[in-house]
Amino acid sequence: MKSARIWLLAMVAVLAGVAWWIQPDSVSVPKPEGQVRITLPDTTSARYTSPCNTTYQVPSHAKVEVRSAPQGEAGCWYNLVFPRFNARVHCTERPVDNALPKLIQDAQSLVFGHEVAAAGIRRHALDLPKKSGMIYVLEGPVAAPIQFFVTDSTSHFMRGSLYFNHAPNPDSTAPVLERMEADIRRIMESLEWS
Repeated sequence: MKSARIWLLAMVAVLAGVAWWIQPDSVSVPKPEGQVRITLPDTTSARYTSPCNTTYQVPSHAKVEVRSAPQGEAGCWYNLVFPRFNARVHCTERPVDNALPKLIQDAQSLVFGHEVAAAGIRRHALDLPKKSGMIYVLEGPVAAPIQFFVTDSTSHFMRGSLYFNHAPNPDSTAPVLERMEADIRRIMESLEWS
């Protein structure tokens, strides 16, 4: 009787071991390769006159949203809203009032404040008759991936920053950033002060 019990326990142990050994593994199913589909709008633009009488070419797919200036601040404040990209460019126009070095320093400090999160910063200078400026393209997961300023060095200064209304993901926003950089360059190059 004792040997029958041992034999029965041995058989149960062997069967449990075999059942554990042959249990099916979960089969992983490979995901198909895919890319995020982003359809970019056409590249048409229209002439826009800002509240400070500055004119430039604005992409047709953008809308203008005028904001009031913070108390004690001079100039014009408005946003160029890009609903299709869930993004906006915050724009500020100010008089130079013999403070050009301070205005440029403020613009640069806003750019380099993102340096900790940026993987790199590309700069492109704008040097045209009667205006100059700089566009900064910040690479990596930064809050404001494109920033710029344009000035005539004597009377007018315009600064802008691109913000997305979602967490920045450089891989998925790369085509949009390329397009936005081209749109901002067109704004800078076509800008004229009255």
